[in-house]
Amino acid sequence: MEIKKISTLHLPVDLAYLSATQAFINELARLAKFSQKDITFFNIAVEEAITNVVKHAFLPDEDASFDVICELTPVEFKVIVKDKGLPFDPNQVEDFSAEKSLYGDEQVGLGFRLMKGSVDQLSFHNMGYGGKEVHLVKFVDQKHVEKYFHKSEMEAFEQPIYKSKKERIAIPFHVELLQPKQAIEISQCAYRTYGYTYIMENIYYPERLIEMTKSGELISAVSVCDGNDEAMGHCALERFGRKKDIPELGMAFTKPKFRGQGCMTKLTEFMAGQAFEKGIKGIFAKGVSTHPYSQKALLKSGFKDCAILIGLSPPKTFERMKNQGAQRETLVLSYLKLIDQQLHVFSPKKHKNMIEKIYQNIQINAQVKIPDKSRMESKEMLQSDVEVEVKDSLNFANIYINDCGENIKLEIRQRLRELCQKKIETINLYLDLCDKNSVNYVEDIENMGFFFAGVFPNDKKQYLVLQYLNNVPIDYNRIVLVSDFAQELGAYVKQCDPNQK
Repeated sequence: MEIKKISTLHLPVDLAYLSATQAFINELARLAKFSQKDITFFNIAVEEAITNVVKHAFLPDEDASFDVICELTPVEFKVIVKDKGLPFDPNQVEDFSAEKSLYGDEQVGLGFRLMKGSVDQLSFHNMGYGGKEVHLVKFVDQKHVEKYFHKSEMEAFEQPIYKSKKERIAIPFHVELLQPKQAIEISQCAYRTYGYTYIMENIYYPERLIEMTKSGELISAVSVCDGNDEAMGHCALERFGRKKDIPELGMAFTKPKFRGQGCMTKLTEFMAGQAFEKGIKGIFAKGVSTHPYSQKALLKSGFKDCAILIGLSPPKTFERMKNQGAQRETLVLSYLKLIDQQLHVFSPKKHKNMIEKIYQNIQINAQVKIPDKSRMESKEMLQSDVEVEVKDSLNFANIYINDCGENIKLEIRQRLRELCQKKIETINLYLDLCDKNSVNYVEDIENMGFFFAGVFPNDKKQYLVLQYLNNVPIDYNRIVLVSDFAQELGAYVKQCDPNQK
């Protein structure tokens, strides 16, 4: 991610510096043109985070310090409060009770509740001996696409009756990088295609699309009619956060009236060329399983299937849609290799054959070994670095095992309990196959209810994906899998799913 403004305040553990810190954050927030109301709320969260560090992270009279890191981009303002004090488990914080407060009880959990309610995103990161971080994020105020159009212009596209290939008239078109003037139309089309359910919410904000394209976080392209310059389809390489090295081909759609013209094939070829020119080793994409079209388009463009993500996103819904009874959408994760790689990875014995088949299918030369549990390497690290990413609007979460310490089982169990209590429906866990210690814990993690999804190839890490369904009914017979390998992998996933037994 390209950072517009970044600064770090290195502070003593003393509340006397709080006002100066908030004044500095005020000025940065004004640069982003936040309203005074948003600035006030943001500083409430900052005050709570800093106060927690000063009062609870260190021993009395301990000579210590902590950092306040500010990152300002055209899309968001992020403040990270980082310290190397005592670990913090947000799951142990009691929920605030207004009723107890009225009866004079201590206001337990009020600060935590204020912090969550004052920002757009709040996350906690325990990093073992690297300390811990609190991430506070406020999005720059930009209009949702609904505010640009009348309601009638935002209803779901009507699905045309498909003509035979012989009757379909070819429409001349070309592919080009997204122009700022096209962003509003692209956001409108995405909404009319996906409703509220597209995983990458920034596609619904035209100004964010423009800014993220300028910064390089997105490489965005459109297929355009030669005759009237109408946008026919769109896709983008998402290059932010964990997708920087191996980007996702996403935000993909074709207007129904232009399906069958080859728009997505041409767009995918164009994006693969853009990635190859930048030295990117590969790209990945997710195809839906309620119909075969997106999977077929990816297979036609050379993508190979590597994971089946059960119930990852909600059923597609619109405000006026009557049938809301569909099951959560299962996605097929596919990978397109652009540059040859030779890998050495580890695998639990149980899944070794399937992991080898996955690497063979995606055409990556990987030597897969089973680690010897009796020779586990000690990292002299008690605490694990576990990162949790929650998508509240889509009701799913990702757990990333960045580093595996001795407490990894306890850490995962706590994070899982916390997410289940929040009624998060689908949870995916990413564990590095290059780390033999992590791989040795797979059986223990599966005993918690996680089950095999597949492999997510990355650059410096190779992820084994395990998944957990929190009381989500799944009818595997309704999952459409196109390629022979996807069908084989889907059958294996079903076999591993404890909810099917």
